[in-house]
Amino acid sequence: MAKVFISDIQPGQEVESTFVVEQKELRTARNGNAFLTLKLRDRTGRLTGRVWERAEELGRTVSAGTVVRIRGRSETYRDELQLSIVSMAPVPAEAIRPADYLPVSPVAPESLWKDLTDLMLQVERRPLRELLRRIFSDPEIADRFKKAPAAKSVHHAYLGGLLEHTVAVARLADRICGLYGELDRDLLLAGALLHDIGKIREFTYDLVIDYSPVGRLVGHMVLGAEILEGKLQGMRGFPEEDAMLLKHLILSHHGQTEFGAVQPPMTREAVALHFADDLDAKMSNLTRILEESEGTDGLWTAYQPLHNRFFFKGRAARDEVTSTENLEEGPPEIKQLRLWDAAREKRRDG
Repeated sequence: MAKVFISDIQPGQEVESTFVVEQKELRTARNGNAFLTLKLRDRTGRLTGRVWERAEELGRTVSAGTVVRIRGRSETYRDELQLSIVSMAPVPAEAIRPADYLPVSPVAPESLWKDLTDLMLQVERRPLRELLRRIFSDPEIADRFKKAPAAKSVHHAYLGGLLEHTVAVARLADRICGLYGELDRDLLLAGALLHDIGKIREFTYDLVIDYSPVGRLVGHMVLGAEILEGKLQGMRGFPEEDAMLLKHLILSHHGQTEFGAVQPPMTREAVALHFADDLDAKMSNLTRILEESEGTDGLWTAYQPLHNRFFFKGRAARDEVTSTENLEEGPPEIKQLRLWDAAREKRRDG
């Protein structure tokens, strides 16, 4: 039976397909009956599933991180699509196609890697440029960096998301330097390219994106600082102050300690990097929210607890893309945004 993807499910549809279980929670309703809530996903999106009958029995047959075949009916509850599940069973390992369940960046990794390399070559100070070359020419680092997600769920939560996010943050940092000439452009660019390097060890992403043990216990900022220190060893003559400031950029880019920063930003470059990182993460998250609300009624998205607000959907104001020639017009950062936009449209339509 052909797989039915989440993006193709409409309200009131009988559904039989396979999904990854990201989370499961057994709860008790007001009438005292148990019900099961499942967070389901495939490469096209997420969906909440609920089991109202035989919840405890069916709940014992599945666990988080497994692929299950589900039969049920889709319905809308509080403006959100969900699945009322009738039956479900684990899918044998030999029948699982991992590519069906993990989403990927809408932009080809080869294109993003070229962007990253071009940005790296713009760093003028030779020690910083050589450090970047040592890090990104390491085959193990490069392979993981091209594949890793940037987050578990909030932003760029798909394969290749780390690379896509890093390129965007570095481009933002470059533009910020054009506005604030007192910034150390080389240091800020290097910090932007390395700020999330620790995420190559923070996440696992076989069938679901989750934290690795070291990712949860140590975190990507400390892991990134460790990778930096390892590559600095053996680099004779690397400026000690640059090493210290670069490490500070990695350890402080979340802005506040309550948001995971080891230290708050204490240099101009660290403040700039924090806001560039935060802006790209928030815009990625908002893009996903608006994309997932397409096809729903009304001018507003569902309430977003993470942001404590609704978002206005309105009418998307986008450049009209009619040919490859149009995609190639304009400065590099605008051209890249158009390519990403066109790739998202193609992924959604195809």
